[in-house]
Amino acid sequence: MGDPDGTTTTVAARFVVGADGAHSRVRSLAGIDFPGHPATMSAVSADVELDVVPDTIPRTIGHIAGHTRIAGGYWMMANSLMEPGADAFRVVFGIAGPALEPERVRAVDPEEVRVALAAVHGPDARLRRVRWATRFGDATRIAVTYRRGPVLLAGDAAHIHPPLGGQGLNLGVQDAMNLGWKLAAELTRAAPEGLLASYEAERRPVAESVIRSVRAQRLIMSPTPGTDAVDMRELFARIAALPEANRYLAGMVSGLDIRYPIEGPPPVGSRMPDLDLRTPDHTRVSDLQHDGAALLLDLGVAGDAVPGARHVVATTEDPQFTGRRLLVRPDGYVAWAGPSGSHPRTLDDALATWSAPHSLASGNGRLGDHCHSRG
Repeated sequence: MGDPDGTTTTVAARFVVGADGAHSRVRSLAGIDFPGHPATMSAVSADVELDVVPDTIPRTIGHIAGHTRIAGGYWMMANSLMEPGADAFRVVFGIAGPALEPERVRAVDPEEVRVALAAVHGPDARLRRVRWATRFGDATRIAVTYRRGPVLLAGDAAHIHPPLGGQGLNLGVQDAMNLGWKLAAELTRAAPEGLLASYEAERRPVAESVIRSVRAQRLIMSPTPGTDAVDMRELFARIAALPEANRYLAGMVSGLDIRYPIEGPPPVGSRMPDLDLRTPDHTRVSDLQHDGAALLLDLGVAGDAVPGARHVVATTEDPQFTGRRLLVRPDGYVAWAGPSGSHPRTLDDALATWSAPHSLASGNGRLGDHCHSRG
């Protein structure tokens, strides 16, 4: 790898993780194909400040249909960043008409933003400054495999899609959380058979689901929809207003609805909520996982500590979890629950399947011991 001073450092390691973006060099060198749908459009997303805000730019947040305008050969969606005392907006725009080949490499010039604003909202839309801007396309791709030999992929190196709903950030961060502790367990020889393979088994279906969701959103949110798409958008808006549908969509977009295929009744396989706990130190679940170890949480039940997990006895006011014993993986997902309801596996079985590198968490091992570099 290249250092800032121009020198090259060679690193010898048991594994390489390609987290180097959509145009991943690691993925290319590993010979991993990246099939999918190529981009058909190029757009710009920018956070801007305006000296003068015309009436055509909404100052509140509403339905996307009310934030989109087409004029002067451009389409543009603009919404307020809701910053008190600042005329700050996020604008997303592109060329109206036939799709153009994306220009993702070229940097966004403020003059480009100024021209688009004037074309859509008139000369009164006076740009003060561009805080941040980037280009994006609507390509969707996913790697044929997340692992080839000692090479693994995560984030945009493994999957790409249009930036709708901020789902790409959630997807990449959770890839890293899922892979990190499993790779650490493998490096310290603490991993049970199949643990590292569960990375792709768990994360690939999530990426596939997000890509399907984004494709649907892209159709509904199209700034230049056909008549059928307009009718579908209006129908979807009415459905989304229903409380049950709203909860479903919120869980899907946020990633809070993820349930990994771990044997057991709910909440097994789901994310452990960050409960407010009553302990001598009065803490929360997230505070108990900073050391990267598995967590055995006794909530109002008496249970013995077990090897391979941090044991905490606490109480909570949440009736869903009161009286339960839970094994929480280092990435925050429940691997086992009892005694409420029946569970097909014992706690010992769950620990054997999802054991974590507890020696790392307790300072008895270091990841640096498993690789070295030479300049």
